[in-house]
Amino acid sequence: MKSVDTNILVRYYAQDDALQSPLALRIFSDEPELFVTKTVLLEFFWVLTQAEKFRFPAEQVMTVFEHLQDLPNITIEDELSLRTAITWCRAGLEFPDALHLAASGACSAFLTFDDRKFARRAQSLKLTPVCEIPA
Repeated sequence: MKSVDTNILVRYYAQDDALQSPLALRIFSDEPELFVTKTVLLEFFWVLTQAEKFRFPAEQVMTVFEHLQDLPNITIEDELSLRTAITWCRAGLEFPDALHLAASGACSAFLTFDDRKFARRAQSLKLTPVCEIPA
């Protein structure tokens, strides 16, 4: 199994580079197994939503993530956390926060100092683990 970097995902989905995009298509079609880490997913989300070249809405990226999960030769690190994060993102959390919280599922709480909006939203949705702001 081979692991892919963010730039491979970007070229595959954006088809924005005359040289690299066809190579990315070939990788996805020819490799029997590809692995995608959570850190690559976070960076991929950032590139698609924040990079000046793209600025895709978060919902469009959630659709891309679902497509990626459905590809038969893709294994995603902690796929259950990704699925949960997609649901929570659609419920109003920012994707990175949703993935952090979902990946902390075995913990009793998720602690944050500065992200009060995230903590309030997670609490209002009654998500677990509970999101706390230490006093």
